[in-house]
Amino acid sequence: MTLQIKASNISAGYQKHIVLENFSVSIKSGEFWGVVGANGSGKTTLIKTLTGVISPLHGKVYRSSKLTFGYVPQESNLDTIFPLTALEVVLMGRIPKAGIGRRMSKSDKLLAMQYMERVAISHLANKQFRLLSGGQKQRTLIARALTFEPDVLVLDEPSSGMDISGEAEMIHLIVELLKTIRQTVLLITHDLNVIANYAQNLIILHSGEKSHFETGSVKELMTEEKIKQIYQQNVRLVSLHNKIHIFVDDDG
Repeated sequence: MTLQIKASNISAGYQKHIVLENFSVSIKSGEFWGVVGANGSGKTTLIKTLTGVISPLHGKVYRSSKLTFGYVPQESNLDTIFPLTALEVVLMGRIPKAGIGRRMSKSDKLLAMQYMERVAISHLANKQFRLLSGGQKQRTLIARALTFEPDVLVLDEPSSGMDISGEAEMIHLIVELLKTIRQTVLLITHDLNVIANYAQNLIILHSGEKSHFETGSVKELMTEEKIKQIYQQNVRLVSLHNKIHIFVDDDG
């Protein structure tokens, strides 16, 4: 595995507002990193800094030459612009490689359809994106990111705002994708069961304390005590059918 991203004692934030300082991490190709923390702890700000969307306020982030990112946001404003079909949205992922203004080739469209098939929305190719359900839109955005064929796939709370059924479907999709894709994965999520069972490494951000963060292996950091520190909630980690299940402990 080769080093793709390295941050050494960086500060992340906006203008003079520092969200996180003295942060360090090294990410290698093919690794699956989970990023967890309470709302407002700076998870998205950190990921934007690591991927180059915004610059660190202090320090530098190393990224390997020509490193590419596929980003799946929490939500999209594409439906408020003009009536794109789901396939047209997915094909947007090919623009950086095809070139702005160039017509998409048959191979581009075939690749887009292949990824739409993988996320089970190929039958929606000609439907307007704005008419899709929340879960269908999110699947479309995942297919768009994969169609770019990035080195690093970034998922920013992909099941945020969905109902219980939609969230379960989205988590199942992500788990199935993780079994087959070769990209490095950075997943921001509150679904600790996914992190506990599939991620290799973990970044924990503690809200309210700019310098309070932890990085390391999931086995080291995914403990009942750490989860309580993050979410102020007692939990129990139970091994069942070769999986770790995290339950809220109402009895404390």
